[in-house]
Amino acid sequence: MGKIGIVIDSTVYLSQELIDDNNIGVASLNVINGVDSYKELDIDNKFVWDMQDKGAHWKTSQPSPGEFLEIFERMISEGYDKIFCVLLSKNISGTYQSALLAKKMLGDSTKVHLFDTMLCAYGTAMITLELIEMVNENKTEEVIVERITRIIGTSVQMFSVQNLFSLVKGGRLSVARATIGTVLRIKPIIKVIDGKLQLVKSERTHKKIFRYFMEHINKSLIDHKKITFYVLSQHSLETAKQVRELFEEEYPGCKIIFSEYLGPVFSIHVGKKGYGISYFVE
Repeated sequence: MGKIGIVIDSTVYLSQELIDDNNIGVASLNVINGVDSYKELDIDNKFVWDMQDKGAHWKTSQPSPGEFLEIFERMISEGYDKIFCVLLSKNISGTYQSALLAKKMLGDSTKVHLFDTMLCAYGTAMITLELIEMVNENKTEEVIVERITRIIGTSVQMFSVQNLFSLVKGGRLSVARATIGTVLRIKPIIKVIDGKLQLVKSERTHKKIFRYFMEHINKSLIDHKKITFYVLSQHSLETAKQVRELFEEEYPGCKIIFSEYLGPVFSIHVGKKGYGISYFVE
């Protein structure tokens, strides 16, 4: 079996230690304010929020095909026979398209396999962690592709944010609805549907949001027995811990990954405070 490498985009938000230990290639998305452009890998949330407080109007863009090509060629030169590239949904970003163009530029495009996770940020991280585990267990290319494709197909991602106006900037909520929602302290639930972020429901309390999560989870488990969760806290640690404890109680033996980090690109879109879950079943 050949040597297998992994490439991700910068919104996957794995720890630097994990990236280094597994020699993972990372293509950086960009954060843009007017004529100033920064690679996500070179900045942090404090920089983004400090600039935003001073009037910055942030936009984001995908990595260039050239950046992906450089990473692919470097890894091939290092002896990797196959590269699995795990990316956020092509319906959210042009990142997948950039990677696809880079793949076509290679002398042997069969050396690269792209996964459109149809998820984003911590959802894509959840898939990547499974891939890393399989590569380290020396699973074959065929087994890896079959399982990763299958778990992508069962994956669900949902989250809630505090600042509704962050959703207005992303075009997912009107100013009027955001204003009313803020006054009434309504908490939105965003779900990734067909690879797109969609506002699906609004609730007054966290308990009702938890109940909504549970309804979806229980439906997913009707025909499956095993579940893996990824719980994210974006400066909402106590609430996210409640979610984790609920899952531990309701689904004994489940696997739970917990994270407190969401990087600049997605922090721009979802704001400073929120929490979310992703999961897949088998």
